[in-house]
Amino acid sequence: MTEKLHKLRQMIKKNADWNGVLLALDPGETTGWAILECASKHTKLIAQGQVNTWPIENAVNGIGKLLIYEPTKVVYEAYHVYSWRLNEHSFSDVPTIQIIGCLRTLAVLSGVGCDCQTAQTGKAFFTDTRLKSMDLYFEGDRHARDALRHACQFVTFGIKPTDL
Repeated sequence: MTEKLHKLRQMIKKNADWNGVLLALDPGETTGWAILECASKHTKLIAQGQVNTWPIENAVNGIGKLLIYEPTKVVYEAYHVYSWRLNEHSFSDVPTIQIIGCLRTLAVLSGVGCDCQTAQTGKAFFTDTRLKSMDLYFEGDRHARDALRHACQFVTFGIKPTDL
């Protein structure tokens, strides 16, 4: 199923030498996740899904259970409070930021490195059309699909300084 992703990764060669187990997350009150196993001869989607991560206790339990895959790297979609969204953030607990704090804490406690990407970075190259052409598009679970986009972006191109 992910042979096309592996071929693309080898063709582009920007991050083709990265090997390990990647946990990619699209954090929010519903957090999408994807696990990829990357080696020199294959890139394989192990699993993907969504987990309810709000209230924060759900994030601790849900993200904590994903660590059973023993990831060697975590990549997640960054969250920023933009000026045009200030009104919706007024008096909000801003759950996504708390969930990101939870996942980063769990990663540190597990000794796993974290990187982030902007939403635009994750979605720019790995569009629905591209995922379909690679047999990586799955109906429903849009947050899981977005997590998969971040995983594919990382294993193919790595992290750009502008994403940090």
